[in-house]
Amino acid sequence: MGLALETAHRRKICGAIPGLKTVEFSLEVVNKLQHHVQQQQRRLLVLLEGDPDWTLTAAQRWLADVQAQQVLWWSQRAPSGSWCLPPQRINHELGREACHGVFDYYSGANPDALAALAGTISAGGFLLLLAPSLQDWPDFADPYREKIAVEPGGTAAVGSGFLTRAAWVLRQQDCLVRWCQHQGLQLPKLPSLPVVRRQPDAQGCVTEDQRQALQAILRVAQGHRKRPLVLQADRGRGKSAVMGLAVRLLLAQGKRVLVTAPRPESVATLKRFAGDAQDGLQYQAPDQLLQRLPPADLLLVDEAAALSPNLLQRMLDHYSRTVLATTVAGYEGTGRGFVHRFQPHLQARFPGWRLCEMVEPIRWQQQDWLEQTLEQMLLLRASPLPSDSAGSAPLTLETFDYQCPAQQEARLQAVFELLVAAHYRTRPSDLRMLLDGGNLRVFLLCRGSQVLAVALVAQEGMLPADLATEIAQGRRRPHGQVLPQTLAVHGDQPQALQLPLWRVVRIAVQPQDQGEGLGSELLQRLQTLAQAEGVAALGSVFSGTAQVLRFWQQNGYLTLRVGYRPEVTTGGHSLLVLKSLCPESAPLLKAARTAFEADFPHQLLDTHRHLPADLVLAIMHQGQFTVAYYERDQVRLRRYLAGYAKYENVVASLWRCLWHGSARQGRLSLTPGRQLLVMKVMQGLSWADSVQPLGLSGIREAREQLRQAVADWLSPGPNQIPPSGDL
Repeated sequence: MGLALETAHRRKICGAIPGLKTVEFSLEVVNKLQHHVQQQQRRLLVLLEGDPDWTLTAAQRWLADVQAQQVLWWSQRAPSGSWCLPPQRINHELGREACHGVFDYYSGANPDALAALAGTISAGGFLLLLAPSLQDWPDFADPYREKIAVEPGGTAAVGSGFLTRAAWVLRQQDCLVRWCQHQGLQLPKLPSLPVVRRQPDAQGCVTEDQRQALQAILRVAQGHRKRPLVLQADRGRGKSAVMGLAVRLLLAQGKRVLVTAPRPESVATLKRFAGDAQDGLQYQAPDQLLQRLPPADLLLVDEAAALSPNLLQRMLDHYSRTVLATTVAGYEGTGRGFVHRFQPHLQARFPGWRLCEMVEPIRWQQQDWLEQTLEQMLLLRASPLPSDSAGSAPLTLETFDYQCPAQQEARLQAVFELLVAAHYRTRPSDLRMLLDGGNLRVFLLCRGSQVLAVALVAQEGMLPADLATEIAQGRRRPHGQVLPQTLAVHGDQPQALQLPLWRVVRIAVQPQDQGEGLGSELLQRLQTLAQAEGVAALGSVFSGTAQVLRFWQQNGYLTLRVGYRPEVTTGGHSLLVLKSLCPESAPLLKAARTAFEADFPHQLLDTHRHLPADLVLAIMHQGQFTVAYYERDQVRLRRYLAGYAKYENVVASLWRCLWHGSARQGRLSLTPGRQLLVMKVMQGLSWADSVQPLGLSGIREAREQLRQAVADWLSPGPNQIPPSGDL
């Protein structure tokens, strides 16, 4: 058909947005629009609505008319030789800038990729969004549905809430351009806003926010110890750049600077602004950093909000000068709520900590049109519901089934903001999963209109017999179905594949209400509902910490598996916990738990020898581990405690003793002595590897502390029962 304007009758197909003026497409119109956007130093969204071929042709014509350079594409249909965002590595272009961007819904409406691509576009640029007509978005079967589809429902079970809501949001925007296949250009009446012209100062800072941040970082490196800095900013505010400027100055002074981040690409901008000095900069992945603990005068943690609090606590405890940088609304994991979540630890351990916020943008102006549009579209700045006076109202369990944007937007924002505030890693794609996940249900614990807690629950199991057989044989590993597949493949319980199971994907409580038992209350109500619906078992898979595991243990869940490899962003091993809800699943749980109790003591000496000691103690507390303990072991340990035998002569007896009496010890808090027992005896670490984390002076002190720890372990104390018949 071409790109010419059609009749006014056919224009009605696209549907105009109030506030937009319809004109014919022309080079003059586009250049005039481009001039205004560049003059305003802001960015703009351009919707190209039509069939796949038309939208691609329209995008190429638009880019040609604006003489585009450095265009970043998210599309499987990008012209040969184009600069593209890799589908499997959407963070690969972090730190680079594009003049314009093209996002192709026909290649998949991936919210993380959309946020990542938009963040690369510099002032004066356009983001071209290739898609069907807005009115067709609810029925659009975009390819990204295959990424979130779960067997046996497949793509047919994937919802359309995300695209339905996105179309609703865009219809309300008056600062975007629409170009429909069956219509001309719909242009906004863009306001003339203030434009701040900036020039870098002698140190390279462009804004006052940057200057203050630079001085704050230097104070951490050169001032008092144990006063960490939290550096918080939205994208485009120069956060990574100012850290690079600080690195350049500190390395020139001979300081040793370490930087860590969820992935190496995260520090690309930092390195670029460090200039030639970056050769002296050391990057370490978070898990490697905590294993090696290299010396440093300053540790910079970029995208800290994407790392688990447990990982950050360990970094802060070891390094005396630390900067934690977070992106307030990012696809690396959000920083919203980061300070609130992490503040108790900072205040308790480091009362001199400081917060530095960077507000003024650098790569574009304030009130950027593209930023404002995507903030609403991806809920990058969701708002909680206002508090009501229902303090004495009864708690209720509600199901959140998103159907109508206009009526449910406030509740959706409250739910998503709670998830963001309560969890360290929330991405834009979580919004799509929340709205469209075919096997996902959302449950709310409410008091009046207030959402106090949220649980995301995946309905799993009930797989067809042929698929279950292929999974059990290792020939298939379909997306999702985490609980049944893990139990079948790693727990030798293939019957789990055909049982109805619920997996708690995430459970979150309002930060100000945590510690009030609301998480347990929500879990108990979920259990009651699951039993009523015939669910065989309720479980979860999560990054393991002792604190989180204790929550599940207190609610009657048993640990059935500990993952072999730590996650890079959490430093934790995944844990699988399960609770039987009916007689059909009880034998499965018993068999899986028996196998775990038999295997775990031996796994600690090999695959799990770097598990945190407090997590090991928490796992030990809940179980009868099948380790034999002999009379000769008692004799040897008496001699050891009396100083007549060396550790090397009794290590086997001590290992058996610890496991044999583990469940009778009661819940144990972590002390240096118990940590040494776990690392040296139960995990088989060398003396050197055991000494370093505890800060001991050497092996001799470690031997003395270990002997005392054994005596304490075997002595009765408050809430402890001495091992029956052991000594």
